[in-house]
Amino acid sequence: MKKTYYILIVFAGFFFNGCRENYYPPVNSLPDSFLVVEGVLNAGQSPTLIHLTRTFKLDQRATVTTEKNAQLKVEGKDNTTSFLFDTGNGNYVSANLHLVANNEYRLRIKTVDGKEYLSDYVKAKITPPIDSISWIRNDKGVQIYANANDPSNTTRYYRWDYNETWEIHSHFGTSIIYQNGVIRNRVFPQEDVSVCWKYQSSTNILLANSIGLQTDIISEAPLILIPVGHEKLFVRYSILVRQYALEKEAYDFFELMKKNSEEIGSLFSPQPSEIKGNLHCITDPDEFVVGFVTASSITEKRIFISAVQVNPWPTVNTCETYTISSNPDSINYAISALGLMPYSQIMGSYLFSTPYCVDCTIRGGSTIKPVFW
Repeated sequence: MKKTYYILIVFAGFFFNGCRENYYPPVNSLPDSFLVVEGVLNAGQSPTLIHLTRTFKLDQRATVTTEKNAQLKVEGKDNTTSFLFDTGNGNYVSANLHLVANNEYRLRIKTVDGKEYLSDYVKAKITPPIDSISWIRNDKGVQIYANANDPSNTTRYYRWDYNETWEIHSHFGTSIIYQNGVIRNRVFPQEDVSVCWKYQSSTNILLANSIGLQTDIISEAPLILIPVGHEKLFVRYSILVRQYALEKEAYDFFELMKKNSEEIGSLFSPQPSEIKGNLHCITDPDEFVVGFVTASSITEKRIFISAVQVNPWPTVNTCETYTISSNPDSINYAISALGLMPYSQIMGSYLFSTPYCVDCTIRGGSTIKPVFW
């Protein structure tokens, strides 16, 4: 049973590091890593993406290792076969699996070390459309919800994930740039760093079910809280939500994952539990595999929220202006010693500020405007 204890130790190491005494478990004799399989067999018209990574030991640095050059294929009980192709970074993609609703499919994986992994057969489910993405402003910020409804009453178990996009502006718009020892005018729009867009994806496991209800309706399932004053709502914000229909076994797996990863933090919290997915190593039955392969169509919906819709939305301005003489020594000192950046010119001088206040890419933004913006 060492394989099970390994996983329990990983979760315990993450979530009980606040104890008074450090405990160093004897993991040296355990395998170096286990395969982690993430993804959904898409029963719709969109591509399928499966992500393969490896776990790591407690005594190793916490870096994610991707599984490269594996062979993946989807097998149907109707004798159909589809292949996924390695696109790098542990990602394996198929343009369209052509899955048939209510038919059963499984995923087969063969890694470069000769090991073979197989999932249980899962039924391809049709996910109902997202009714709406709603939000409210409260004293904590902006809370965003998902709302769903299946008139056939056959879905019952739901999962969501999302991608966020938001626009940010530099505090000072800049028309000049320091380059090769001189200050020159910027070339627009190529060198414009006053407007950027930032991106973030969901990391929490988002679930809901309607088992206790007479009708299959999900009302205001919480997705994300944007805290008051966060830059996401300084200008304009968008969230793209994806919805997945689950079978009960998959829902139970993700619910246990959620408890083990998000709800453990004190002596009174739920204790770590063994996580059993629907994947197995058929070349080494004793090897543990992490993940649960599901099959469903994916529905999605995008909303936008602008700053004027949540006003007043507090901001903190720590940007200062420094007036620097136009002589080369002063300019060089401002840039080299003070780490400042020029953004405008006045008679006989330049206006400088910190790069954070002038160049939005310094804040992790991209100047490439999203196609949906």
